[in-house]
Amino acid sequence: METRPLTRTVDVDTVITRSPRGARFACWVVIGALVVAIPAAGARRDEGDEGPGPLPWRVGGPLGFTVDAAAFPDSGGNVLEVYTRIPPATLATRVGAGSEAQRLSVSARLRNRFGAKQHEASQEFQVVAEDTASFGKVVLLRFPARPGRYRLQVRVEDPRSRKRGLAYVGRTVREKASVEGEVVVPQAQAGREISDLEFAWAETPAEQAGSFRRTSTPGESVGVLPNPERLYGLLAGDLRAVFVARSSSPAPRPWRWAARIMDASGKVVAERESTGAAGRSLTQAVRFDVSTQPAGGYDLEVKAWQEGDAGALSRRAHFGIAWQPSSWNTDPVEVEDLMHFLLDSGDEEESFARMNAGEQERFLDEYWRQRDPTPDTAENEARTAFLARIDHANRTWGRAGLGKGMFSDMGRVYIRHGEPDEILRQVIPAGDQTLTQVLQELEVSQDRPTGSVNSKGPGGDQRPFEIWIYEGRDELVGSAPIVAGPRPARRLLFLFVDDQGYGDFRLRYSTE
Repeated sequence: METRPLTRTVDVDTVITRSPRGARFACWVVIGALVVAIPAAGARRDEGDEGPGPLPWRVGGPLGFTVDAAAFPDSGGNVLEVYTRIPPATLATRVGAGSEAQRLSVSARLRNRFGAKQHEASQEFQVVAEDTASFGKVVLLRFPARPGRYRLQVRVEDPRSRKRGLAYVGRTVREKASVEGEVVVPQAQAGREISDLEFAWAETPAEQAGSFRRTSTPGESVGVLPNPERLYGLLAGDLRAVFVARSSSPAPRPWRWAARIMDASGKVVAERESTGAAGRSLTQAVRFDVSTQPAGGYDLEVKAWQEGDAGALSRRAHFGIAWQPSSWNTDPVEVEDLMHFLLDSGDEEESFARMNAGEQERFLDEYWRQRDPTPDTAENEARTAFLARIDHANRTWGRAGLGKGMFSDMGRVYIRHGEPDEILRQVIPAGDQTLTQVLQELEVSQDRPTGSVNSKGPGGDQRPFEIWIYEGRDELVGSAPIVAGPRPARRLLFLFVDDQGYGDFRLRYSTE
């Protein structure tokens, strides 16, 4: 069985980044302690790009959040708006009362392509119970910016937290999580400007708290509650997006605009066209009913022009549609943890991690559809069994300080092969049942040498061990679909050794 190491430990100082080869890292700082093809969305990044990939960026863990950004033309040039959504699951763990009310801080730093710091901004807010029962909390930070590429870092911190333990004696270390990647402020188009598309959760009265006002003409405003997730479907059947277009002509002329939604194959699934009032600028809210569209990744394209223009201004952005509650509520780290067992390579895991929640839902539906042993029934037994094995592994082999049971050696083998047909267990080996004797027997009976499983102590190796034996069965997961009919039997043997005597059994030998 191939095992790919995870670069994740347990803590809440989370920094999401990417290696130059694109390998995903969730580096949680601790001191002292397929038949199914990956959709093209996973390859939208440039080769060699360092960062979390295209916006939006989702950060999992105890301080999970989502970041999106949009650039808008301004009287002084451009304004880059950075939206950070703190979901209800994160806020629920921080709700306090009275003088003990909890607070969170959101900060952002913008650097140019040469690494020089351009701007910094931060906002601190009190966590209230109302935020945990809705869309969560959205924090807006604005930066003046010229067209070009920038490095954006966003951090969420609990300013009142303080880590405890020997590693933090004499130091004040706060709980925090951050993400950093590249954003682009677009150039003007033929002397005219059009903003990025600002995905909205809802249109609101312009004066409503928490909404952001867009002014098209004097006295007219559109209130917007941004949707940094860019996710629609189960909890939002209507897609809403706002854009701003600005002409270089001093003479006011009527505007026209068109918008369309395309699926992953490029097919147009919805479109509309309308007009705007005469003026030098146009602020428009676009709305589509997406309640009949299946889960997946989509593109929204908007064009705007005035009478007499040689061509239209255009902008395009990616978003997702998802219908499963897990797509909306599950920590992205939890989803990627599961995929570690289902995909065959780190590159496939990386591609999956870069998908939006709708694309991930569509991918998983197709993955398990191809492995459903009884496709004519409502239940997919393969998927149900896989999730049951994950749950059993976490409950059985999870240990404080050792992480989730699913990532223990025993957990990995159990998830892949299920319950062993036979288990030979020795807690206090003695006599002819020591590990030394077992290794000698394996050398004689098996084709594969035992290698350097070191012995300890005079009179035989007395480390606790377990041997799991499988007499031959179908694997539950892997790149090959489950098929009906007899399969050749394959006897497998796995030897686990508790090196330190603390119950942490490590895989030291197998015939797989």
